[in-house]
Amino acid sequence: MKKSIAALLLVLLLLGAAGTYLISNRADIQLWPFQKSMPFDGLSKAVSDSNHHLYVIDNAKKTIHKLDAEGVLQYTITSDVGKNGEIYRFNDMVADETGYLYTIRTLLDPYGINVKSEQIVRYKPDGQFDRILFTQDYSDTQSRRYRLGSLRNVQVHDGKLYFFNDEVKKLTLYQTPTGNSDIAEPQAVYSVNMPENKYVSEADGYKPGGIYFSTRSGEIYRALASGGTELVYPLPGLDRTRRNFPESFHLDNEGRLIFIDFNNRMIARLDPQQPYVIESLVDVDKAKASGVELAFDATTSSIGPDGSLIIVESAQINIRHVDGTLTSSMEEALYNHKDRTHMIVVWAVGVAGLLLLLWLIKIVYFDLLDRRVPLMIKQITILIPVIALSMILLSTVIYNSFSKKMEEETFSELVLLAKNGQNLIDGDKLESITSPLDYRNTVFQSFRKRINAVFDNNPRDDNQGFYKAVYKLENGTIYRILEDDDGMHMFNPFQPTEENQQVAKEGKTMTGQWEDFSGEWRYAIAPIYNSSGTIVGIFETSKNLDGLLKHRQAVLQSIIRNIVLISIGLLIVLVVMTYVMLSSIRKLRNSVGEIAKGNWDTVVDIRTRDEVSDLGDSVNTMAARIRDYITKVENFSQAYYRFVPQQFLKFLNKDSILDVELGDQVEQHMAILSFNIRGFFHLSKRLTPEENFNFVNSFLKRFGPYVRKHEGFMNKYLGAGFMALFPNRTDDALMACVEMRKELDVYNMHRAKVGYVAIEIGIGLHKGPLRLGIIGEEHRLENNVISDGVNISNMLEKMTDPLGASILITNDVVQSLEQAGQFQYRNLGLIQVEGVREPLHLFDVYQGDTETVRMLKERTKALFEQAVTYYQVGRFYDAREAFLMVLKQNRQDKAAQLYFYVCDEYFQQGTTTEWNGTLSVS
Repeated sequence: MKKSIAALLLVLLLLGAAGTYLISNRADIQLWPFQKSMPFDGLSKAVSDSNHHLYVIDNAKKTIHKLDAEGVLQYTITSDVGKNGEIYRFNDMVADETGYLYTIRTLLDPYGINVKSEQIVRYKPDGQFDRILFTQDYSDTQSRRYRLGSLRNVQVHDGKLYFFNDEVKKLTLYQTPTGNSDIAEPQAVYSVNMPENKYVSEADGYKPGGIYFSTRSGEIYRALASGGTELVYPLPGLDRTRRNFPESFHLDNEGRLIFIDFNNRMIARLDPQQPYVIESLVDVDKAKASGVELAFDATTSSIGPDGSLIIVESAQINIRHVDGTLTSSMEEALYNHKDRTHMIVVWAVGVAGLLLLLWLIKIVYFDLLDRRVPLMIKQITILIPVIALSMILLSTVIYNSFSKKMEEETFSELVLLAKNGQNLIDGDKLESITSPLDYRNTVFQSFRKRINAVFDNNPRDDNQGFYKAVYKLENGTIYRILEDDDGMHMFNPFQPTEENQQVAKEGKTMTGQWEDFSGEWRYAIAPIYNSSGTIVGIFETSKNLDGLLKHRQAVLQSIIRNIVLISIGLLIVLVVMTYVMLSSIRKLRNSVGEIAKGNWDTVVDIRTRDEVSDLGDSVNTMAARIRDYITKVENFSQAYYRFVPQQFLKFLNKDSILDVELGDQVEQHMAILSFNIRGFFHLSKRLTPEENFNFVNSFLKRFGPYVRKHEGFMNKYLGAGFMALFPNRTDDALMACVEMRKELDVYNMHRAKVGYVAIEIGIGLHKGPLRLGIIGEEHRLENNVISDGVNISNMLEKMTDPLGASILITNDVVQSLEQAGQFQYRNLGLIQVEGVREPLHLFDVYQGDTETVRMLKERTKALFEQAVTYYQVGRFYDAREAFLMVLKQNRQDKAAQLYFYVCDEYFQQGTTTEWNGTLSVS
């Protein structure tokens, strides 16, 4: 259960991290991970810098892309959303020589119609936002500029940033330094008063006398250094109609005027020094000759630093070089390796998140619910998703039905408003508007006033977001006359569609939909008649679905809120009912739980007089019988634990003796202790059988507790001794040996008081691998230990007498001591034991010996160990002399005596060829 909960928490944590990452990169999840390029969609402008980087406003003014000379995407800047749902859009931009990008960022209302403010914003060379340089806010009255603010044409010249501000009656040029310097507030450096009844459309240039601007009525003026103006285009007598409206107006590097003539579907060039010569740079035929298709529909252009002409249409970019050649269309940007890798990572995280979600479902519904989980939790876990899914399905059905009905009502409303255009627009007066010169004349203003009076007097949100347009029909061509978007010029030809052709030719009222940078729109168009009944125009009403969506969302939220409340109510009722119904079961469960914990006196008291009550009575009867049985089992357990150590069962992973089977075994690494009385055979012959048993039991009673005290356990009793195992620290095993040796002195003192002879013990301690297991046959089992270490510890116990030691330990014991410094022992060297192939490296632990013996061995320890070293390297004379000095101080040192005689023999007679530096002890 703990593992499942841990896995659940881990999955939730990973899901949260994956979700956070995917939300922060939600734009990239829409892209195919192995997509190598990004098609352009909704281009509006492109400019280049001196390093041949291309900056593109794409996605219907929502994003800016920077491309290198090969068309590889360097970065993308995405527009923000205002605090109240306003829309930020990019309208113009320019890059300086250091790579800083300057843009005109426009804030529109949530419907994408009215301008709230404009900003000059700078971005760093890596595309990161740097700062806002200039802000132009508009009041509610000023915001009726309809999608077009007052800032115009950001440009960089000679290390300075320039831009224009249309102040209606005059045009002002602002300037501020560029580059990575602290930019001050832009300052006005030049102003020109507008000609009477003229309104700025576009402007270019930065030096007084070399500044030009176009007007909403289709002229181009030069701003004189004196502050006056001079008409440049069209001059009297110029072979131009008033429909040749100059758009996307710029100055090239030689001061010539470049603009788009949508009426003739060409990009024209005009030299102010030769104002009557209009040169066609690019037209439909020239483009086709170069293999390029230009639609001249919402086309824009810009001038590159090298004088090239950058032509932008909605889904393609073409460049006309100075020599007149036209490049093939660029329709997409290539992703760099980093971006492609990032997309793959995003998709990988998405796939991982999906797998984690499936894993979460598996954990919750297949792991947790398959375990012992409260019934109420199971019901909630199952019912909440079911109720939630039902709520979503119900909300979707209701929402779709309501949305369809609202859409039908919207179209009906738009049709009525479009038909009402005949009452708002006088067809005869519409015919009187014949050229862009009529922009904002009396008739124009009367049309706008009447339209605004109908559409702008209802402050309700769901009645806002309307877009109105008036078109004039002349000789089968539809021209724009008046629109909410002031960026659209008068008498700009409108592309024919199946719907507007039916209106123009048959007088039908048509509906449809379109999508642009400001959102998704529904529209209706209806004919406008003159007094003779001829169709002379078209009135369009359209509505941004944002308002409709807001209303839909409000309704959806209301539906969801009510369904959630109902669902919560149902869930509460269900939970309460389940809680009440399960109360007796919970009481039974708690009582049974107490019984399971060993509280056998617990009585189940259920008074519901139903099946659960009967079950409680049965549990009480069962508990009484279990109490009697457990008493017998406990008594039995206490008895068999005296025969089989609990630690032995623990190492075999058995809960009780009932689980033990023949052949059960396990390998461990332990300290093995052999303990025995020296000469017990001769001692026991002087005792009767009864005295023997009494002596052995009293002896073991004194020394056995030291094994348990130091976390060891008895494995087997061996006559007057035992073999014990220490599974934990070796230090504990050795300390048990020392304390048992000290206890021997106390024991012998008591024996002396009653006239008994003193006894001697031998203790052997070794550490190594062993196997604990069950041996025997089907009807007789016994626990046993099988290991070479058992034999070694037994041999050590027998060798204690000839080596004059009470406790002998091997080098394996010494190496595994954690605090060897707290013990007193000396190195006996390599001892060759009869019957054992490899010699044993032994140590004499004298810490528990009598005070006299301990002091003598401690005093001669260094000399003794030095003598052992001499012996092992074959310096028998030196070894003999050293052992002799030990014996002069401690005549009872048997190990020194044994070494002394062997050294003397080897010194006198030499060693055999088999001698290997060991001491043979039999």
